[in-house]
Amino acid sequence: MLIAVAVFAWLAWTSKSEPGVGRVAGAIPANPAASSLTDEEYEQLAAFPAPEYAPEPGAPQPFQAAMTQYQKQDYADAASALRSVADAHPDLVAARFYLGISLLLAGDRIAGIQELRALTEAGGDGPYLERARFYLAKGLLAEHDIRRAKEQLEQLIALHGGLEKQAATLLGQIRTS
Repeated sequence: MLIAVAVFAWLAWTSKSEPGVGRVAGAIPANPAASSLTDEEYEQLAAFPAPEYAPEPGAPQPFQAAMTQYQKQDYADAASALRSVADAHPDLVAARFYLGISLLLAGDRIAGIQELRALTEAGGDGPYLERARFYLAKGLLAEHDIRRAKEQLEQLIALHGGLEKQAATLLGQIRTS
């Protein structure tokens, strides 16, 4: 116990030499490269066309109606309808995925990021996990969160799936910016 207290005291003492960096719990070192991007560059990196929707066999009718709005590019109405569907059918992963996408495309980035993050944190290896990571990275870029966007892209690349090359390209663009 005495050793633990001594180590803690030493860490606290040495962390004062560089406030906000090093061994301070939860501190994120400043990333000068992240601030070198202009708002326009963030927007360009974050931009994406809406992913195609392939009809879900056996999906409830309210989901199909919401996806009609999505296909019409009415993302705000689609998000509202998909929120109801996702709440009524929490196991319908497609509803959560397209809800996150619709929110991002409707301009509600924070809510879109939260939906897609929840999908990625739920894990599994379903068909939406890889795409959720990719679009989560795009949303994070729109919010200027380079560090977390890189984490998502690196995890996506490690999956070796269909979006690996796109993720590697985007990661390369972030690193060279």
